[in-house]
Amino acid sequence: MLRLKALSCALAGTLIAGAATAETCLSPYIKSLKQPEKVMYLWTLPVGPGSDFLAVIDVNVASPTYGKILKKIEVGSVGNEAHHIGYTDDRGKIWAAALNTSRFFIFDVKTDPLNPKLIRTIDNVPQLTGLSGPHTPYAIPGRMLISMASGPDGTGPGGIAEFTNDGDFVASHKAPNHPYETVIKPEFNRMITSSWVEQKTFMSPLDKWDPKRFSNTMLVWDLKARKIVQELKGDPIPLAARWALAPNAAYGYSISNAGDSIWMFRRRSDGSFTYTKAADLAKGCAPGDLRQSPDDKYLYLSCIGLGEVQAWDISRPDKIRLHDTVQGIVQANMMHMTNDGKRLYVTNSAISTVDYSPRYALRLIHVGPDGKMKQDPFFHIDFSKAPDGPARSHDMLLN
Repeated sequence: MLRLKALSCALAGTLIAGAATAETCLSPYIKSLKQPEKVMYLWTLPVGPGSDFLAVIDVNVASPTYGKILKKIEVGSVGNEAHHIGYTDDRGKIWAAALNTSRFFIFDVKTDPLNPKLIRTIDNVPQLTGLSGPHTPYAIPGRMLISMASGPDGTGPGGIAEFTNDGDFVASHKAPNHPYETVIKPEFNRMITSSWVEQKTFMSPLDKWDPKRFSNTMLVWDLKARKIVQELKGDPIPLAARWALAPNAAYGYSISNAGDSIWMFRRRSDGSFTYTKAADLAKGCAPGDLRQSPDDKYLYLSCIGLGEVQAWDISRPDKIRLHDTVQGIVQANMMHMTNDGKRLYVTNSAISTVDYSPRYALRLIHVGPDGKMKQDPFFHIDFSKAPDGPARSHDMLLN
């Protein structure tokens, strides 16, 4: 443990020195994918009996199997509630989190990208970390930070669990809310975590969710010290958060799922942050995910409740406006924007306790240089009719 603590201090010193540019919305420390994507990894939950699995999908437009599921790598256990995944900083491993069982599954995707291999399963996460309900694995040099919604029994506030890339536990950093997602701006030595609800709540049917238990705060952390320095309060359940990509950009945005709104956070010259509402969304939108264009001109927002994807013009950061909409993607939720800003992949499962439609699918939206969107009529993987039975497709990564 002393060796790990020493390594932690050494790594912390590198966090401010600079970072590589990855796809939009991924950690800035992840090795960049410079060429067009060839394969997608999609973390998937079967609707009926069976193991959660990592689906390998051909997204190479020159391939004869383009748009097809090539294989499934099952994790060998059930009831996990496959949800979010994240690369390690070297892009060699994928960490996959299980909302319900709090397990972590680590896949090797470096040795053979078309044939990922499950190399480690971490079963005793609540005992190790004192936390449960893992949401998003987020990479820093040599480490993974995982936002954890709750205490070890699935209730109460959570925190951030820190592991080495290989899966060795380092430390837990407690929070006063229910962490959902992490974004880092190395230039300022600042990390922001969004929030949602405790594990006991999100694994209950939606009509049982108690609004009094919703988080409504974003936390600003000193990254090197792993200490909370400010709490930002806004509308309830501020899910996805995105920092502007330009170097030294001092602002970013988040979405409130329960408040149907977009919020803006901004760093002042004295280092403190403001947090203000940037836009109200249509009632019932229930925004699920937020992505951005690589030039910081557009935000892409999914509306779970309205079944649409919206593009927001943020070229004037303080006066954002709705720019374009693609409709007809029932229960639109998770998205992934390519590094060139031209393709936006969309899945449409939230959580098994929340989904209201069984029409699970993976779709593709093409984005023009003007930010206008057009759904690809041919790229459509129907997970409601998957060969081994229907499945809920959720979070995705490209390689």
